[in-house]
Amino acid sequence: MSLPSSNISTDPTSNPPKVLLPGEGKSVAIGSGARCTFKVVGTDTYGHFGLFEYEMEPGTAGPKPHIHQEMEEIFYVAEGEVELLVNNEKITGRVGTLALVPRGTVHAFSNPGKERSTLLIMFSPADSREQYFEGLAELTKGGRKPDLKELLELMRKHDQEPVEMEGWTF
Repeated sequence: MSLPSSNISTDPTSNPPKVLLPGEGKSVAIGSGARCTFKVVGTDTYGHFGLFEYEMEPGTAGPKPHIHQEMEEIFYVAEGEVELLVNNEKITGRVGTLALVPRGTVHAFSNPGKERSTLLIMFSPADSREQYFEGLAELTKGGRKPDLKELLELMRKHDQEPVEMEGWTF
């Protein structure tokens, strides 16, 4: 089996156990309403999986409908409510809601509510998924709205393909 990235070590002694307390981990601001904290990245797990904490202020739009060709994702609502789109089904996920999104499945999420929400996002394989969120943070720094061309370039570089759906604009 080949690893998804050559910078991931196969030496089992090179990755020590990791414990992060609440609020710990490298994080980036996405626009003015979201923060993504990298709890576990691909280099921590030999590329097998990653886990990010995605916090959204009330009224924060998340990613528009998209698919991944190479990765599965699991979403777990840890705080507040998150609107989840999986295939053509839109649901309001409350604390404890889990959605498994196989590769090739259309999905999106947002926080249209009045309370802050926290979504745990687990994905496999991990590779360097944090680079997508770091790139998105850079494109949205200072409230900037990226143009469609640069956003699509970032998405496609990191296994993310937009999908047009009725009722959603990209």
